Formats: sequence, structure tokens, C-alpha cells
Amino acid sequence: MVRDDAQLAEIRAKLTGKYGLTLIEGFRCDFRDPWGNRIQVVDLHDESLIWLLPYREVEKAGVKFAG
Repeated sequence: MVRDDAQLAEIRAKLTGKYGLTLIEGFRCDFRDPWGNRIQVVDLHDESLIWLLPYREVEKAGVKFAG
């Protein structure tokens, strides 16, 4: 996970330039590692992933829960 689009762009550049990996078409930052495992890099703005974060990170992101 990365924090924002800028960091996502840095990761994409490093994966393709420095490590020579090919990104999977149709996805923002998905690739296969040298062993064939699919890896997906996502940013914290994807609210469907909020449950993966420690509560302190949720607070920093400004997410409020109703209830």
C-alpha cells in the first residue's frame, strides 16, 4: 500500500525502470514477481481497503465512522 498517487507513480517507475518488471494491462499497478505471484499496489484512498489499516492510520486519513 502507498499513501497517494505520487507515491504510486514512483513505485510504477521503479518496477518498470529499475527492476524491468512488466505491469499487467488494465490495472493501475499490478505485476507478477519473478516467481509468478501477482502483486497489486494500491493507495490508501481506496476506502474498500480501510479495514487493513491500524486505527491510527485511519485517524490520520480523516476517515470517520458513523454510529
